[in-house]
Amino acid sequence: MKILFLFFVLFISITKAQENLENLLNNHQVIFLPEEHTSREDHQFQLRILRLLNSKNHKFIIAMEMFQQPFQDALDLYVSCQISEEEMLRRTDYRRRWGFDPSLYRDIWSFAKEKGIRIVAINISSELLQKVREEGLERVRNESLPYPVIPQTEKEMRDLREVLKNHPRVDEKRFFEVQNAWDNGMALAIARLLDKYPDHKILVLVGRGHAKDYESGIPRRLGILKPEVSMTILRREEFQSTFLFSMDFSKDSSSASSMREPNCRP
Repeated sequence: MKILFLFFVLFISITKAQENLENLLNNHQVIFLPEEHTSREDHQFQLRILRLLNSKNHKFIIAMEMFQQPFQDALDLYVSCQISEEEMLRRTDYRRRWGFDPSLYRDIWSFAKEKGIRIVAINISSELLQKVREEGLERVRNESLPYPVIPQTEKEMRDLREVLKNHPRVDEKRFFEVQNAWDNGMALAIARLLDKYPDHKILVLVGRGHAKDYESGIPRRLGILKPEVSMTILRREEFQSTFLFSMDFSKDSSSASSMREPNCRP
C-alpha cells in the first residue's frame, strides 16, 4: 500500500512537471536548450523537446551554435534534401570549425530534415574571432556584431575568471573579448530571426556557458536587443523526469536514428 501511495505521489508530481513544461513551451518564443557538448543525454533531451513541439504543431526554427553564419546555404540545401549529411558537413567546414563528433547531433539535424524544419547557423565565423583576437573587440566592426557591442557585467567577468583558473596561460583580456563576441554575435543572430519569423518559436542549442541564466551570456544580450521578447531556459536536469510516464517523442517509426534516409517534404 505504501509503495502504491509513493508511486501515486510520483505520478502526480511528474504530471505537474509535464504541465509546467508544456506551459513554458507554449508561453515563450525563445527557448534555450543549453548543453554540455559531449553529453548525449543533453542532446537526447533537446531532441525530445523538438519532437514535442512538432507534435503540438508549433512553428519553430532550430538555431545552432554548432554552425557558423557564413555557411547557412549548406544547411538550407541539406534540410531541403539537395545534399547529403556528409556534403553538408564538408560545406560548413564542421569538423574543423566545431569538431565534436557529428553523431552527437545527427538525430537532431536528421529530424529537422525529415520534418522540413529550418536550421539556422548563429555562431560567428572563426575569421571574425581571429580579428577580435588580433585587433581587440572595441576596434572591430562587423555585420555579425551589434554596434555598440554590449559589454560584460562584473558578474560575467568574475565567472570567466573562475574558468581561467584552469587556463593560467590564456590572456585574460583576449579571452573575455572572444567570449563577449560569441555572446553578442549569437544574440544578434537570434534577434534577427525574431524579426524575420515573428510567428515562429526559436529553439536555441548552445553550450551551457552561453545560457547559464537570464542575467548573463546570450539571454542577457537578447533581452537588451529585444526587450519585449519572452524567453525561457530549459535545463535537462530540471525536466528529464517529465518524460518518464509520457510518450517518448524521441522514438517512432520514422525515428531520426533509423537506418533509412529521412523523408523530406515535397
